[in-house]
Amino acid sequence: IQLSAKNLSSKANASAESKSSSKNTKIMVRNVPFEATRSELLKLFGAFGQLKKVRLPKKIDGTHRGFAFCEFLTNKEAKNAMTTLSGTHLYGRHLVLEWATPDGDDKMNVSEAREKAKRDAMKAGIGGGGSGADKKKGRHTKF
Repeated sequence: IQLSAKNLSSKANASAESKSSSKNTKIMVRNVPFEATRSELLKLFGAFGQLKKVRLPKKIDGTHRGFAFCEFLTNKEAKNAMTTLSGTHLYGRHLVLEWATPDGDDKMNVSEAREKAKRDAMKAGIGGGGSGADKKKGRHTKF
């Protein structure tokens, strides 16, 4: 009885995942090595179909943040890439693939994003804020 219940739950999970990915064409790629470039991701994912867009978000210092978004033209191409590349290693790092949420979901509002960016910049010592008493006269930080 437990085995059949387990099979039912795994079938339910598979059907729930297929519903979430039925129209989705965007894959989020986590654990991208910092040596990897956008063109390498284009080559890797481009083998599975025509890519609409590949984004590799960057940090303030210009390096990428360790994850990427690959968007295909069709859902079939995206599913094929997802199933084939799910266990792939790139530069010795295991790529973690999952379906990206639609742009409307889980979106941080703009003011929260600005506050987070300001906090991160202050931690890194490159933000412009505070009283200015601890800054040397005549020195300005440019972004």
